Amino acid sequence: MLKVKLLNPAAKAPTVAHPGEDLGYDIFAAETLTIAPRGYARVSTAIAVECTSPAGEAMGALLRDKSSMASRRLALTGGVIDAGYRGEIKVLLENLGEEPAVIHAGDKIANLIPYPVLTGEVRVVDGLGESSRKTRAFGSSGK
Repeated sequence: MLKVKLLNPAAKAPTVAHPGEDLGYDIFAAETLTIAPRGYARVSTAIAVECTSPAGEAMGALLRDKSSMASRRLALTGGVIDAGYRGEIKVLLENLGEEPAVIHAGDKIANLIPYPVLTGEVRVVDGLGESSRKTRAFGSSGK
């Protein structure tokens, strides 16, 4: 369940365009602004959220790019919303293009994807279990 608090009259609750098919909720801008070429902005959504699983467990969320924004050369940076955070969600957008980008109040600017809290105890150890990958890093699985 996604509980949403609207923080001002410009706020719009998240929506799902295709229930049962869409992975995340559409998140909307609550302000109009222009992002300069190669610039960035912290875009207000004027919402705060609380997310729980169907079993009632606390969940966090991930903010991800919308393909419509990416096609305009607008990239979302940041994007982790911890389960206990109750402040306004702001979307960090970067304009990778050569032209100014206008965001209008009411524009869909991000996807909010509920995510379970999987963090647990941290234990410092002297060794780790074996794996087939071992320490091979970047590009180790081939091209």
